[in-house]
Amino acid sequence: MTERTGRALRLLPTQLKNANSALAKFGSKSDLAAQLQMSRTTINKFFKGEPVQRKQFLCICKKLKLKWEPDDELVQHKGKPPSSLSDPPAESEKDDIDALVQQVRSHLHDDIQRLHGTMPLWGIDRCLPLGDLFVDVNILEEVSSSRKSELHDLWQDFSQNRSYRSFDRIGLGKKLKRVSGLEVLAKNANLMVVGKPGSGKTTYLQRVVMECNAGNLQAHRIPVLIKLRDFVEDGREVAYSLERYLERWWRLSDAETQLALNRGGALVLLDGLDEVTGEDGKNIAKEIKRFARTYPQVQVIVTCRTQSQESRFERFDYVEVADFNETQARAFAQHWYKAVMGDELGGLAKAEEFLGLLFLEENKSIRELAITPILLSLTCAVFHHKGKFYSKRSKLYEEGLELLLEQWDKSREIERDEIYRDLSVERKLELLSFLAVKKFEKEQYVLFEQAEIEEYIAEFLGIGQRDSRAVLRAMEAQHGLLIERSQKIWSFSHLTFQEYLVALNFSCKDKRGEGLIGSLYEKKWEQVILLFSEKILNIDYFTLLLKFRIDKSISCHERLQLILRWVYRKASNTCSCYSRTTLRCFYVSLLTLINTIDELELFCDPLWLIDDFCHLLSKLDDRIELSVYHNSGQGLSLGNFFGSLEGEPAFDRDLCHARAHASLLGRALRLDDVRYAAEKNDWMLNKNEDEFEFFNSLDDTNFYELAESLERAIEFCDNNGWENLSLELSQLYEQLPQGVYNCWEQYQQWRRYESEAWTEKLRKFSINYRNIDYQWELTEYDLGVLFSYIYANRILIDCIQGNSEKISKPIEQFIMETLLIPYSELEAIADATKAIA
Repeated sequence: MTERTGRALRLLPTQLKNANSALAKFGSKSDLAAQLQMSRTTINKFFKGEPVQRKQFLCICKKLKLKWEPDDELVQHKGKPPSSLSDPPAESEKDDIDALVQQVRSHLHDDIQRLHGTMPLWGIDRCLPLGDLFVDVNILEEVSSSRKSELHDLWQDFSQNRSYRSFDRIGLGKKLKRVSGLEVLAKNANLMVVGKPGSGKTTYLQRVVMECNAGNLQAHRIPVLIKLRDFVEDGREVAYSLERYLERWWRLSDAETQLALNRGGALVLLDGLDEVTGEDGKNIAKEIKRFARTYPQVQVIVTCRTQSQESRFERFDYVEVADFNETQARAFAQHWYKAVMGDELGGLAKAEEFLGLLFLEENKSIRELAITPILLSLTCAVFHHKGKFYSKRSKLYEEGLELLLEQWDKSREIERDEIYRDLSVERKLELLSFLAVKKFEKEQYVLFEQAEIEEYIAEFLGIGQRDSRAVLRAMEAQHGLLIERSQKIWSFSHLTFQEYLVALNFSCKDKRGEGLIGSLYEKKWEQVILLFSEKILNIDYFTLLLKFRIDKSISCHERLQLILRWVYRKASNTCSCYSRTTLRCFYVSLLTLINTIDELELFCDPLWLIDDFCHLLSKLDDRIELSVYHNSGQGLSLGNFFGSLEGEPAFDRDLCHARAHASLLGRALRLDDVRYAAEKNDWMLNKNEDEFEFFNSLDDTNFYELAESLERAIEFCDNNGWENLSLELSQLYEQLPQGVYNCWEQYQQWRRYESEAWTEKLRKFSINYRNIDYQWELTEYDLGVLFSYIYANRILIDCIQGNSEKISKPIEQFIMETLLIPYSELEAIADATKAIA
C-alpha cells in the first residue's frame, strides 16, 4: 500500500481513491487535522500522495481505518525507523534530502503560519490575515545602485519627462515588463526586490513564504523569512553566519544543514537590507553575497529600498515592486474594508462606494498618490472615518505626512538617531519644509548632493556636520520621505510631498501669496500654487491677485491684445448655447489649432502646446469638444473627448478646418517636390535609381477631411436660411476634384495649381460672413506668450474650482466673466482688488 521515501511514508497512487473514500465517511480534512492535532499541510500531503513522517502516516491510517501492514514498507530497519535525523540514509541521497526537507517543513509549518500569516494595515488596530492581497513586480533592466550615477545623469533622467511617475522612478532603469511576483520566482534566480517605502516589499516576501509553506510554491524547499533588522542582534551570536543561523532555526546538525543547502533545499527570504546600517549593515551585506556564492542551488530573495545598496549584488536579478494597477487597488480596498468592518457584505458595499469616488476624474490627483499599500491604506482610513474624500488634497497629504512621521516608524520599531527622534512632529515638518523650499527654489529642484543637504540640516538645527549626517540617515530610515537615489545623491521620495511641503512653508510665512505669484509662469510651481490656495484663508485676495498678475503680464503685448479684442467681439456676436467665457476660450483655441495646421514646422510639439487649452476649455464647459486634423492619423482635439460641438461654433470650426486643410495639401505638395529632388540626388550618388523610394509627407486622405467639413458647413447654411453664403460655398465645393484615387490626375492638378487660390476664396468668405480665419502670422515669441497666458488662466480656474466653498460668489463671478478679455476691458480690477484688501 505504501512507498517508503527515506524516513517518510506515502500512499501509492492506486491507494489514493480508497483514502479519499475513507475520508468521506469520516468527515473533512479540517476535522481530521483537529482530532489528530496535526497541521492541515500534513493532512493535505497525505491525500496528495506526498511523503509524510512515518509516525504521522500511521496515525492517519489508524484513524481512517485504512488497512496497513508493516510489510507494506519497502525497506524495514528491523521494524524501527531511524532514531534521529543524523542516522545514515537507508535510500538514495535524493530521498534523504526530500525526507529531511519535508520533516523540517512539517515542524516549522505552524511557526511560519503564526509569524508571517498576518499583516498590519494602517488605520486598523490589529493584524489581518494576508488573504489574497498581493503585489506584482516590474522586471528592471538596471537600477540606480548598479551604476554610480552622477547628479547630472539623474536630473536628465527626470527632465526628459517631468511627471510624478518619472520622479518616482529616477535612476531605476528601464521597465521591461510587468509580471506576477510569483511567476518571477519560476526562473529560480536570486532576486533583489527594490521599491519605495511602503510599496509592499515585506508583503511580497510574506506572500512568498506563505505560498511555499502551504506547498503551493517550491514545496521541495524549506522556506525561511528573516527580518534583517532582527538579524542584527540575533546574528551576532553566530557571527552573522547564515548557515549557523539556519541550523539553529531548523534544529538540524551541521551536516544536515549543509546537505540541505548544498542540494538547494532552502528558499531564503531576507527583508529590509536598507534597515541595517553602519558596520553591521556592511557585514550583513557581505555575508549575503558570500552565502549566495557558496550555495548557488539555494534561491535567495532580498528586499531593499533602491538607494540603500552601495554595490550591486552579483548573480541577482533586480526587480522593482510595481505600483498598484486598478485591479490591485480594487482588491486591496475590498480587503481593507471587509477587515476593518468585520462584515463581508458591508465591507464590500463600503469598498465599492470608496472606489466609485477614487476613480472619478476629479480625484485623479488622489488616485495617483494612492498607488502603494501604505498610501492606499491611508486613503481608505480617511474615507472610513470621514465618510468622504477630503475636499482638499492638502489635507490628505497632511495626513500622509503625519502617518509617515509618526505611526509608520512606531509600527516597525526601528531605532533612530537621538537628535531627530527627540524632535516633535511639528519641528520635523518645519525641517522638511525648509529642505523642500531650499531645493525647490533652484533651477535643478529635486536632487540634493549629500554635502548640500547636510549643510541645510545643520543650518536649520544649529548643529555640526557630523550630527547633521546622522540626522539625515535617521530621516531616511524613519519615514522614507528623503531617499538616497544614488551614492550621495538625495531627493524626496515623492514629488507630491515636496510640493506640499513647499506650499506649507509659504502658507506659514506668506499668507497672502504675494511672494509665490512671481513663480506663476514656472511650470514646476503649479501644484505648489494649487496646494497653497487650499491652505490659506483669504482665497478671494489670492485669486484676484493671480488674475491681476495674469492680465497685467500681457497688457503691453500688442499682438496678443489684438487677438483678445477679436475674440471678445467674436464671442459677443455669436449665437450659441455656450457662455461668453466658454466661447472666448473656444475661439482662441480654434485660432491656435488652425495656426498649428498652417505651420508645418512648428517650434514645439503641437499636442503638448495645446494641452492647457484643452484643460481650460473642458473646465469651463465639459460638454464641448473641438477636434481638427492635421493628417489622416493624428488629430488635434480639445475639451471633452466624449462631448460635441453645436451651432455657430461648429460651423466656424468647419470653415476654418476646410480652409486650413486645403492650404496644407497644396503646401505639402510643393515642399515634397523640393524634398524629392534633394533625396533622389543624394541617393543617386551611391545607389541604383530603380531602388529609390520616396514617401510623401501627407496622406492624401486628408482631402476627405476638407470635403466633409465643407459639406457640413453648406448643410448648416441651408438649415439656417443663409442663402448667400450657402451659394458661395456650394460654388467652391463644385471646384473641388470629385475624389482622390478615382480621379488622380484631376486631384493632383487641383492640389498643385489651384488649391492656393481656392483657399484664399474660402478665407475671404469666412472673414466677410463670419469674421473668422484671419492671417495672424504669429511668431514663435507670440505663441509662447499666448501659451503662457492660457496656462496661467487654467491655474487660476483650478484655484477657484478647488476652493469653491471658500471663495465668495461675487469674486468668483467677476473672475469668470472677465476671463480672457482684453486689458482695455479690465480697468475695474484695480478697484476690486483694493476693496477686497
